Amino acid sequence: MKRYTLGICGGVSVENPTEKDIREAVFALDSREGDAFLILDQLDDRTFLQASGDRDVGFELAHQDSTSQQFRAKRDFSAGEIVRKFTSFSQGNPDWKNGMEWEFLGKAEMA
Repeated sequence: MKRYTLGICGGVSVENPTEKDIREAVFALDSREGDAFLILDQLDDRTFLQASGDRDVGFELAHQDSTSQQFRAKRDFSAGEIVRKFTSFSQGNPDWKNGMEWEFLGKAEMA
């Protein structure tokens, strides 16, 4: 079984988050309060899904694949869409990346 960690605004993290954990985290984000982002790490292969924003302004979505290539979606998302994409990713379902164009950002520097 794959292991996941949901990081909330660079602080609190939830191990193997449920859909309820993800929904609560997404709807609690408020960019007027400072940093508003979530990172869902798949710990075994160094992939992640990241969202920033809040339900009032919309969300940006980015991801890193297992080869450390990073991408950003070319459109914004609603809170409900982010919940669905994060839940799909956390369940190992590849459908989370379908239905949008991705912009290549580069390869992450490995320390």
